[in-house]
Amino acid sequence: MSPRFHQFFGIVATGIVLVAFVWGLLIVGSPITGRRHRFDERRLEDLRTISNEISMYVYEGKMGDPNAKPARPVPVSLEQAAANVQYHRLNLIDPETGAPYGYRVIDSARYDLCATFAFARTQQYDIFWDHPDGRHCYSFDVRYIDGQSRPAKDAPPVSPVEPG
Repeated sequence: MSPRFHQFFGIVATGIVLVAFVWGLLIVGSPITGRRHRFDERRLEDLRTISNEISMYVYEGKMGDPNAKPARPVPVSLEQAAANVQYHRLNLIDPETGAPYGYRVIDSARYDLCATFAFARTQQYDIFWDHPDGRHCYSFDVRYIDGQSRPAKDAPPVSPVEPG
């Protein structure tokens, strides 16, 4: 075989490898994009854990009891929630930026949890946790078994949170 054939074969093989590499990046995404998606997944996992622990705190661990009533108001801060965990240690800090997650008490039964996401999430299942890209807050109401907020016609009254 001639050197010209070897040169041609080398160029074609290199071209195929480059096309496959670019195609792979287009299909899978860059490693940086994948990493940012994993940060978003971690943020959701953190917020789910925080909301579950807040519900456990409010119900004093009696979440499985269908007759359980809130025993105390939602914590005044995420630090108070973290100090009273029952099952999981809480990650209160965004894994990518190091900024604390947002937390706002609305009244004794309702609160918001906030985070900043790199990408929007739209799923066919578990749609409560869908979010746009950027800053997004989830609203929770511990009077509901799942803790997720929704309009209520006959929800029990709530008392305002007293400063303290």
